[in-house]
Amino acid sequence: MKALQFLLFLLTISWFSCSPKYYETAAYENYADEHQTIAVLPSQTITTGRIPEEMTKEMVEQVEENESLAFQIAIFDEVAQRSGRRDGEILINLQHYTETNAKLEEAGIGFRESWTMSPTKLAEVLGVDAVVRTSIRKDMFLTELESFGVSMALSAISLFGGEALWFIPTKTSDVFLSASVLDGQDGISVWNTDKVVQTDWNDRHAEIVRHLARVMARRFPYRV
Repeated sequence: MKALQFLLFLLTISWFSCSPKYYETAAYENYADEHQTIAVLPSQTITTGRIPEEMTKEMVEQVEENESLAFQIAIFDEVAQRSGRRDGEILINLQHYTETNAKLEEAGIGFRESWTMSPTKLAEVLGVDAVVRTSIRKDMFLTELESFGVSMALSAISLFGGEALWFIPTKTSDVFLSASVLDGQDGISVWNTDKVVQTDWNDRHAEIVRHLARVMARRFPYRV
């Protein structure tokens, strides 16, 4: 009997740890009902591995901003695919990422600026009730992202051709993900999650991005 009770306890803990509600903050109930439309911001990407000496500052920034856009698109897609009115689906209006980025550009806000700008200011510029802010920390650049509509200059591509894994300690490593939904009026976090995901860098870069986005989307709030 005690063994059965212990098993049920473990299953309950496992269910709560996987449930999207587990990641809602204490402020969620006070703010979430007021959110009608949210925007997924360009993702902050941080690379901690050794950067090739041949890479200029401009090359590094281009790669990171390409990654930023790819993650933004992937997170938008994964959340949108889980949206709907059936039980367990996400019930929230999503501003399309092209609209988000067009409004940022119109306001003179670059991707890198958006990574650290006040969520209340960004929500005002975008005309949304809340923003989704994400950060990805890894030890390798993700360069093969053509499926997301991004490309690099030939000078940067040449540095990653062939066996361009020489600046990574191993073929597998941990990627650190964090994500928050921030209220557009007060900047309060209503949902927050973080996770360490082991990644095999032999996989296609676009699939790595999609996989990491799925990890976040499975925990996303606003569920029916």
